[in-house]
Formats: sequence, structure tokens, C-alpha cells
Amino acid sequence: MKKLLAALADAHQTETLVGLAFDFAMTRSVGEFVRPERVLAHLDRALDEALTETALRTHLRPALDREVERARRRDDRVGDWLTAEAKAELRALAARPVKLDRRFIEGLVKQEAISDLVRSVVEETLDRFLQTLKPGGSGGGVFGAVGRSAVGIASGFGKGLLGGIGAQMESQLKGAAATFIAGSMHAVMDRVVAILTSPETGAKLARMNVGAFDKAMEKKTHELAAAAMKLPVDDLLDVVPGLIAHNLARPDVREGLLEELAAALAIEGERTLGDILTASRDLDAWRTEVIEIGAPLVREFAATPAFKAWLGDRGKA
Repeated sequence: MKKLLAALADAHQTETLVGLAFDFAMTRSVGEFVRPERVLAHLDRALDEALTETALRTHLRPALDREVERARRRDDRVGDWLTAEAKAELRALAARPVKLDRRFIEGLVKQEAISDLVRSVVEETLDRFLQTLKPGGSGGGVFGAVGRSAVGIASGFGKGLLGGIGAQMESQLKGAAATFIAGSMHAVMDRVVAILTSPETGAKLARMNVGAFDKAMEKKTHELAAAAMKLPVDDLLDVVPGLIAHNLARPDVREGLLEELAAALAIEGERTLGDILTASRDLDAWRTEVIEIGAPLVREFAATPAFKAWLGDRGKA
């Protein structure tokens, strides 16, 4: 017992012990540690609504404020966050012609608000056209021009007569325009759909996307962050814990998570921890770090009264 305590108090011995434990663990398969049901249970506990709310308020919300201040100090631009290759790729994606889904557009233009908007635009356009025909309208008006050039008739009687004819014609034209609008809205909306889904519109939207992307790359990060923080951030964060809890409790969601965990284990479950860790970092580096952290903890643990009492009881047995 004394020899064991002495060994556990020795730095070299504890480092050797932790290294041996690490080597043993690296030979074990992932499937020995991971079970889909166990992972889901951990998610239930970790994403508990009260715990999530505390984490968001304690960590995420203050972090957002700190990031806004850091962005102000950095004074960088959105483009600084992307490599030249990434920017080129994203810009190329933005430049692709946009193909709008015809069914979606048809459903959109059938909405009452959209139909009323288009009707209002058509009505206003025709009304402005009619205004140009009236005396005093843009360019003097067609009827006004007729009145001024009607074989030199310049008397008040002549003007009144032609003005009356103009008013009558205007009324008839307005009636015809109203009838046209009422009977043609379906054709107008079909034309709107055709225009929005045309290749020409797709190309124009692509050019707009490229322009917006280029401007976004020059946008100061702190300006973007400040604009985002104008949103009701606190109100949005209030609903997140309940949203997570709600969806995590849904049977279909839980079944999907279990299926994905099982699928991942089918691929990775037979691999050893050593194989997994080596894929991202040299295993010796992992081993050194574990020993650096674990050996002092072992020595500290071995010096606790509780461990010594436990070891003493084993000696009496």
C-alpha cells in the first residue's frame, strides 16, 4: 500500500500510468462508448429548457454584445472573413441565372394583396394616360390642342363646346379603361408570371445578386453587427429554449436522431478511438496532452483522504 501511494505521488510514475491508460483507451472501439439511446438521453439533459435558457442568457447574449464591440475595434469588412477562393466561388454562384419556380410564382400572384397591387398600378397608369389627353394636361392635352387649332375658333363658345366634347370623351375612355381592367386582370397576372419566370428576368436577378454580393463584401462588419442587434434579439432568444425542447420531444424528431446516430455508428462504430483521433491530429500529441493534464490530477487524487481511506480498507480485506 505504501509503495502504491509512493508511486502515485511520483511524477514519472503517474505520467507512465496515465500513458498506459491512454494507450488502452485508444484500442477500444467507438461503439463501446457510444450508444444512440445514451446520446439521446444526454441531449435531453443538456438541452433541458431551463438549462438552455440559462446558457443563452449567461453566455450567448453577452457574447453578442462583446462581438459587436470587437467588430467596431477591428473595423474590418465582411470580405475580410472570406478567402479569395471562397469569394470567387460565392460570386460565381451569385452570378448564376435565377430560375424562379413557376408554381410558386403563380401561387404568389394569386394572393389578394398582390392582385390588388397590380390592379392599382394598372389603374394609375391608365388614369395618368387619360390625364395627358385633357386640356391643361401634359403637353396641353390632345383635346386642348384640338381646341386651340380648330380652324381659328378662339371664342369662349368654341372653347366651351370642344371642352364639353373632351369631357364626354374622357368619361367614355375612363369607362372603357375600367371595363378593360376588369376583364383583363387574369391576362395581366398571367403576363406577370411569364415575365418573372422568363430567362431574361433570371439573368437580371443574377446581375442584381452579383451587385448585392459585391456591396456586401465591402460592408463594415460592425455596421452589419449593429444592424443585426437592432432586431428584437432578447425576444428571439426567449423562444429558443422552448423551441428546442418542443422539437426534441417530438417522436418523429427523436426517431430521426436515433436513425442518424445508428447510421454514424454503422460507419464509425468499429473504428478505435486511436484511429478516430489520428485522423485529426498526431496520436502522440494527444497522448502528451492527456498525460500533461491527467498525471497531476492522479497525484492530487491519490493524496486525498477519501482515496487513502479506500485503499486502507482494501488492505484490511
